[in-house]
Amino acid sequence: MNFEGLLEAAHNVVRSLSRPWDDRLNVILRYCVDHGAFPKIGRLSPEGEDLPTYLKLYITRYYGAREQRLEFRAVGTTPDPAVDVILQAFIGLSDLSVVSEHHRQSMAAENLLGLLLERYIAEQLEPQGWVWCAGNTVRSVDFLSGDLSTALQVKNRDNSENSSSSAIRQGTSIKKWHRINSKTGKTNWPSFPVK
Repeated sequence: MNFEGLLEAAHNVVRSLSRPWDDRLNVILRYCVDHGAFPKIGRLSPEGEDLPTYLKLYITRYYGAREQRLEFRAVGTTPDPAVDVILQAFIGLSDLSVVSEHHRQSMAAENLLGLLLERYIAEQLEPQGWVWCAGNTVRSVDFLSGDLSTALQVKNRDNSENSSSSAIRQGTSIKKWHRINSKTGKTNWPSFPVK
């Protein structure tokens, strides 16, 4: 893929969205071109026939993630009644509606925690020339150094990664860091790979 052509197309999309160009997109797009790291968006990819449509969705995700006002949102799934049966049978809990609601609130808080963590790290790193890959704009990468020498994936806990996201890093130079150890509860800030 031709970087200059892609960059021109991206500038056109940003103008069509009446947005100011964000220079951090230069770093993100360059990394994606150099490493084949563009995420698919639905069935679309940048190599497809409809590059302007892909870029419009891609850039909208980027700006949207940076501007999103975070809110505590209830988990939208229906509770599994079998969980209540297990809690009552094995632990003897009786006020299961309260337990279920608190569990769902805790899950919602965990979902929000990942977004807050990325924003906090962005506040710390971007003044140092790093770029937050907001809106999942780079496959398996959350932050890029401005000179593209380092790609970083951030997780909240050491056990919050599934096998597919681990496998995608194999054969790459993407560094991985997690905030907290799931067994000890100790934070991992001293080993953060950027000083």
